[in-house]
Amino acid sequence: MKLYEMEFGVYPRRVSIYLAEKGITDVERSPFDLSQGWPPKDMPKLSPLGTVPILQVDQDIIIRSSIAILEYLEERYPTPPMIGSTLAEKARTREFVALADEATTMFSFWVRKASPLFTGREELNRDAARLGAEWYYRRLREIDMLMSEKEGEFLVGNSPTIADCITYSTVQFAHDLYDVPYPEDAPRLMDWFHRFAARPSATSVPFPSDLRAATQGLPALTWADYNLNVV
Repeated sequence: MKLYEMEFGVYPRRVSIYLAEKGITDVERSPFDLSQGWPPKDMPKLSPLGTVPILQVDQDIIIRSSIAILEYLEERYPTPPMIGSTLAEKARTREFVALADEATTMFSFWVRKASPLFTGREELNRDAARLGAEWYYRRLREIDMLMSEKEGEFLVGNSPTIADCITYSTVQFAHDLYDVPYPEDAPRLMDWFHRFAARPSATSVPFPSDLRAATQGLPALTWADYNLNVV
């Protein structure tokens, strides 16, 4: 198997964190080099959608969705389980995954409507960006609310699941690349986040310096009188 990835990307990070937590070492890693331009020359045949990560299992099986990749690997490497051990744990994991994935989608919408990085590719619109920001934070608060129902070191009990990988990659990416503040009104989520950040799997991947320069200050681009109390 071969995993094509952009190491710092929010969706590839889901998979890289999972591989580290799971201890899977027999997947060949092939990071794309942004300095060589985008999209890479191999992209059209690997992913007509132009997205990463991409897991090429063999010549006939190519998986292009990060969640589908995680579920495929979980079926292939069932021990230790990272989608839950019981029916209830599996259902709860998927609840968290759904919320975290929606938060990622809302964050992506926010970025596309506010960041000059997308000038010429998207119609920038501050009102739309604010809506994306509102829903990004709303989904994170909903994760925090679900966490109040059960105690544990991780989102689902006392073992990491794919929900931890997905949620962590989103919050870290938004904060570290775009200067998006942590949701301080989600205390349980933030306690979990800082605990998870200490794990070896969560070690930050450096961003290209030119990209970092182009992505700073998303909140200030969204609110003229930058004040996150509005969300």
